[in-house]
Amino acid sequence: MRAVRIDGPERVALVEMPRPAPGPGEVLVRVRSSALCAVDRRLARYGAGSPRVPGHEISGTLEDGTEVGVHPNVGCGRCEWCLAGFVNRCPDHQDVGRDRDGGLAEWIAVPAEHVVPLDGFDPLLAPLVEPLSTILHARSLLDVREGQRVAVVGAGPLGILGTWTFRRDGARVAVVQRSEARRRLALDLGADAALAPGEDVAGALGGPPHAILVTAPGVEPLAWALEHVAEGGAVHAFAGTRGGMPVDANLVHYRHLRLIGSTGCTVGEFRHAVELARAGEIPVADLPHVVVPLERVPELLLHPEPDPAVLKVVVRIDV
Repeated sequence: MRAVRIDGPERVALVEMPRPAPGPGEVLVRVRSSALCAVDRRLARYGAGSPRVPGHEISGTLEDGTEVGVHPNVGCGRCEWCLAGFVNRCPDHQDVGRDRDGGLAEWIAVPAEHVVPLDGFDPLLAPLVEPLSTILHARSLLDVREGQRVAVVGAGPLGILGTWTFRRDGARVAVVQRSEARRRLALDLGADAALAPGEDVAGALGGPPHAILVTAPGVEPLAWALEHVAEGGAVHAFAGTRGGMPVDANLVHYRHLRLIGSTGCTVGEFRHAVELARAGEIPVADLPHVVVPLERVPELLLHPEPDPAVLKVVVRIDV
């Protein structure tokens, strides 16, 4: 089969590999499409875990013709988190595309319980369901309710999916983003307001945000969120930072703040994301994207083509 393989730092190529053989409890999925993520680009840049086939945003077809999405957070199945259904918190997890070979290939073997029928949703765009499912997990921790004020830091794909999710909950949402082009895009895609970091988010929302989802990486966005969230509010760190970050414990203590983090999602949340996408309640197909062939992936992982009007690259594999 054809696959994109990372063999070390900045060593990425389209190669021929044997088709994977499913292990006990696994199924073989013929990959229809995958979407690229910043995680894939970091793996390509640094070569972590290589040799590895990246790709964790995946749709495909089972042997019987069932079109499925792939939930990529594979737990051990034995620990307290897995037994409670939170496979994304398993300390021994094996994430697809990072710890085990992923979906930038023509075939992939995954545990049967991690494939979810698409039930008619477009398989080409079904990889966009995976980032939505991680947003649903973050939303469950933030507990956003109707009528609340929410800020989303970053107008990338996760920021826009978060905006749509919180607006569906009945919240008023302001997107905070440095790029003017991305601020315009956020407004076009439904944000109630879009501001630069130095602008008055409380003024735009009619009060300080009850919850802030930080999808932009780095120390500054998270520090901004802790300073601007409402008394008793919650900040979700949905992106990593390089190195450590000092946190003012007094700020958290005396203002009754909650600082939350998460990655991935449960199988149930992935299934719910498929349902929302299929029903059009979260219009993932409207996320600005381009479709490319598998042959272009090595180049795009190592040398992305930034375009503020494009949020996702979808890779068509099974044509």
